[in-house]
Amino acid sequence: MSVPGAGSRGTSSSAPAAVFVAHAHGLSSAPGGQQLCTSEYLRTVRTAGFAVSIKAVEHDRRPLTRLVRRLRPRPYPPEWRPELVDEIVESAREVRARFIFLNLVNLAPLASLLRARIDAACKIVLLSHGLESVDFLHAVDVQARSSARSRSASEERTLGRQLFDEFAQRRYIDHVFCLTPVETEIERWLGAKGISWLPRTIPERPPLDWCPVPGRLGFVGTLDHPPNRDGLVQFLEALEALAPREIEVRVVGGPPAAGAELARRFRRVRYLGTLSDEELDKEAETWLSFVHPVFCYARGCSTKLAVALSWQIPVLTTPPGRRGYRWQEGSLPMADTPEALARLALGFTDLRTAAAAQKEVAAIVRSAPTIDEVAALVQNALLSGENV
Repeated sequence: MSVPGAGSRGTSSSAPAAVFVAHAHGLSSAPGGQQLCTSEYLRTVRTAGFAVSIKAVEHDRRPLTRLVRRLRPRPYPPEWRPELVDEIVESAREVRARFIFLNLVNLAPLASLLRARIDAACKIVLLSHGLESVDFLHAVDVQARSSARSRSASEERTLGRQLFDEFAQRRYIDHVFCLTPVETEIERWLGAKGISWLPRTIPERPPLDWCPVPGRLGFVGTLDHPPNRDGLVQFLEALEALAPREIEVRVVGGPPAAGAELARRFRRVRYLGTLSDEELDKEAETWLSFVHPVFCYARGCSTKLAVALSWQIPVLTTPPGRRGYRWQEGSLPMADTPEALARLALGFTDLRTAAAAQKEVAAIVRSAPTIDEVAALVQNALLSGENV
């Protein structure tokens, strides 16, 4: 079955039709990074003027399928139900889609299956949240350092398979949108035909009623994600050696077992578990600063940094921690090492220093890209005729 395009590019007065393919979990209201990125991508595509039909991907959980995955692991397994490709092709035919957006790199293997079934006028676009190989490399490094061992041959083979799969997938994808400039260069190395970086936007919301409690720092993140956990542990180890007794790091996130282990290991950690949005707002109002300790260029970007900036309280991070963001005014205090970040955080326990940093964050929020500006980048990449 062929799916034709819908008129000449850039000349049709109607909105270009598109099918937006995403995991059902990513489309949910769960408060995770995947959900936030998916929501922002969807809003951006719609703001760019595309008439979007959503196709939710449900995982194939049949016992036989799960057994095959366990016995024959693959870097990018087909996680979807067998009928999904037929359903996407049918949806594209019904709306005369000019574009199929694949949300998340885990859906990139669909590109070859779809390309065989759709007309060349219908373009396949990958909305990347970050490459699997990028995080796997860092996860292996963290595990090797924590257990004082060398990389295993199996881990090296897995990384190689991931890279070769990612390279092969790019043959069937017409354009890739990335969350950071770093990953645009990796995509270029992998052979992507068209690549764009879409800078992060900052949620529009009233600032928190900031009333900091002396000595109180805050952290929010997924505590079993290797780059998050490794960065936080390195920061806490440095802080333990430098901080006076009254300094407290309030840790929010899950899973609970990981948070409880951090509280046992570090006497300055107060683990608060997972909090609702309302509870987190109330808690963050009391922080002298939000500390975002990331010391490697992990996949994608840190969506929680956008949330923290929207609070308009002081934010301390690292160059990798701010990857994917840009602004015209204001400055963000940053440090390159755990020790330097710990010293920086202690300097911001002074209320006057923290208040000055809070004003800088407000300037960042005012000058960060808007959704309309990011949508214009999508229009230029896909509708100008220059890249696809």
